[in-house]
Amino acid sequence: MTPRKQLRVAIAGGGTGGHIFPGLAIAEGIRSFITTSARFSSVEFVFFGGKYGMENKLVPNAGYRLIPLWIKGFHRTLSLRNILQNLIFPFRVLVANRQARNWLKLFQPHVVIGTGGYASALPIRQAVNLGIPVILQEQNSYPGVVTRRYAAKAKRVFLTYPEALEYLSKSAPGEVVGNPIRPKMRSQDRQVAAEFFGLSPHYTTIFIFGGSQGAHAINEHFKNNLHYYLEHFPVQFLWQTGGQDFFRCQQVVAGLERVHAAAFIDEMSMAYSLADVAICRAGAMTLAELTFFGIPAVLIPLPGAAANHQEYNARSLEKRGAAKVQLQQELTRENMVNALKDLIMDRDVREAMGRKSLALSQPQATSIIVQTIFDTAWDYVQTKRK
Repeated sequence: MTPRKQLRVAIAGGGTGGHIFPGLAIAEGIRSFITTSARFSSVEFVFFGGKYGMENKLVPNAGYRLIPLWIKGFHRTLSLRNILQNLIFPFRVLVANRQARNWLKLFQPHVVIGTGGYASALPIRQAVNLGIPVILQEQNSYPGVVTRRYAAKAKRVFLTYPEALEYLSKSAPGEVVGNPIRPKMRSQDRQVAAEFFGLSPHYTTIFIFGGSQGAHAINEHFKNNLHYYLEHFPVQFLWQTGGQDFFRCQQVVAGLERVHAAAFIDEMSMAYSLADVAICRAGAMTLAELTFFGIPAVLIPLPGAAANHQEYNARSLEKRGAAKVQLQQELTRENMVNALKDLIMDRDVREAMGRKSLALSQPQATSIIVQTIFDTAWDYVQTKRK
């Protein structure tokens, strides 16, 4: 009987939580499935990311090894500092390219998974050059540049939205399965969730948040209008402000019983379980979690997102009746009241949108991706033995 082999997996992605959390979700899925694998006895991971991105905190905190590549995104706004940074960009690419190649040759993964962001490009490129099978996971309805460039060379490209297929070559092995979410995302008891945040389970709860890095424009709107909403609507607010705006927002909510503000909420499953309506950005990970919990939302896409992908994502939900889109440049009190009024005052409207949101959820995404990773890695092992 042939002894079972250790599975080696490299995951490349970073810059924002939207690229990091899918990689972590996939890794946790692999860990869960490895115990039932007849082919592999254990698994070892290496994550590739940028030296300056959020992955430097999130990946080690999750218990995984990170290889920080000396790479940084190209700056598109003009300033002396950005110009100087851009001047050394080609040198960064040369160094990071060599780093990625050397680490892949040392680690010898059976499969490399790309979850997007500029930090994923060079490991994916080198994996292709070294003949290591590549699997791509794309979160957005408009695929990122790494997905568009390497899709045809991947063994499989897992997509979140069917619209993404339109931007890939016909030879690309694309499959729409949804976005993998973190395993700890599970529905909690509403009463318990309310007590966790010191709020009431009886008020309609508006959950405001801006993604992994906060959203200053959203914070400013509610900092200036929070008292108006509390006076005119039977609501309470759960507000994740992000670190930079927290103290200014905290001054506004001081003494208010129907508001809980926090710089960062780690227990997001508690927050989603209490939320009746969400007001947030439209990052792919956020939308995957909203649909998983079936939460109606007013989405405010980040205007500066690469290729305007957040608005593409938001419109995809809007046309399916699962959300409303409010553009940031039109974020006024009147427009927000118009977007929120029926969701707050009419439970039937709110629940109907929630059902449409839940219908878009694809909770099987992680298991489908993980099974393909196992099959791809096993095929590679068998090929190497010949």
